[in-house]
Amino acid sequence: MENADDKAADLRPWQGQFEVNNVTVVAETPELRVLELTLDPGECVPWHAHPSNADIFYCIEGVIDVHEKMPETVVRLDVGATHTVPERRAHLVHNPSGVRARFLNIQGPGAYDYLPIGDQVQPEFTPKAAT
Repeated sequence: MENADDKAADLRPWQGQFEVNNVTVVAETPELRVLELTLDPGECVPWHAHPSNADIFYCIEGVIDVHEKMPETVVRLDVGATHTVPERRAHLVHNPSGVRARFLNIQGPGAYDYLPIGDQVQPEFTPKAAT
């Protein structure tokens, strides 16, 4: 029988912060986490940062844009492409296309935390123009 403490332990840092098509935990240790995320057209993981770990993105379906602040950049990832966001850098991940996108997110090494930045429901950003 589950109790409230068990349910709290299962809560992921991003839960309750944003909604996307799907987030699956592929593998997890105290120092490393691998997620598979699915974004519907136009969906995004809103602005956030991680104080103690980098985020590595690997696109496996469709296309994603990784927006970063300080410096302000946008990196477009097609299938097979990767990009690393260093620890403490604010970033947002967006599906700019008309079809779903899937990507792996490798977080670590380091303790994981999701620090929301700004509006998590309607984050402000300028989508990158289609190429």
